[in-house]
Amino acid sequence: MKKITRVALNFATYTNVQLNNFAILAIVCLKNNALFPNLPVAIAALTALQTAFQDAMTAAGQGGIGTAAAQQEAREALVSALRQTAAYITSLVPTLTLSQILSSGFDVVNTNTTPYPLTQPGFTLDNSTSGQLFVYLQAVTNAKAYQLQYSGSDGAWQEAGIYPNTKGIVLANLTSGTIYNARIRAVGGSTQYSEWSATVSMMAT
Repeated sequence: MKKITRVALNFATYTNVQLNNFAILAIVCLKNNALFPNLPVAIAALTALQTAFQDAMTAAGQGGIGTAAAQQEAREALVSALRQTAAYITSLVPTLTLSQILSSGFDVVNTNTTPYPLTQPGFTLDNSTSGQLFVYLQAVTNAKAYQLQYSGSDGAWQEAGIYPNTKGIVLANLTSGTIYNARIRAVGGSTQYSEWSATVSMMAT
C-alpha cells in the first residue's frame, strides 16, 4: 500500500524573510512546471502577492504609520495563496512521486526526524561570451533549487536569482574587464539552505 504524503504547511510559521524566500522559490519551481497545470493561484497572481509582501516588509522596516499592519495584511494574503497551492499539490499526491512533489518547491510532512542537510555545492565559471559568465553547477542531492549571488569591484553581494535546476544559469550584462565573484547555495533539505559554496572569481571578457 502506497504511503500517503502530505504537503507541509509549516511555511505559515516562517519569519517574514523566510516566508518571502520560500514564496520566491515556489514561484520559480512552479513556473512552467508541467506537473501542475491547474494552479488555483496563477503564477502572475502569486508573484504579485510576493512582491506586495516584499514591498510591505521594506516599508515596515522604514517605519511609518500603518506600515506594520500593511505588512501583516500582505503576509496573510500570501500565506492564504500558498495554502491554496499546497492543497492543490496534495490533491495530486497519489499520481506523483516524491521527487515530482518536491519539484514544486514545497516540502512534504516528514515522519523521519533524521536531519538531511544539503551538501555544499561546487561550480565553475566560463567567460567565453563577452559580458557574461556561464555557471556550470554540480547538482546537489535533495536540492529543490539553487540561489546565486555575485559581487563586482565594490565587494557587495547582490542577488542573481533562484534557479530550479543546474541548467541555464548565467550572469549577464557584466562589464568587460571587471573581475566578478560568485557563490551558490542549494535550497531545500532539513535546514532550508546548504552552506554557501566556495567563492569563484573570474574576469568578464
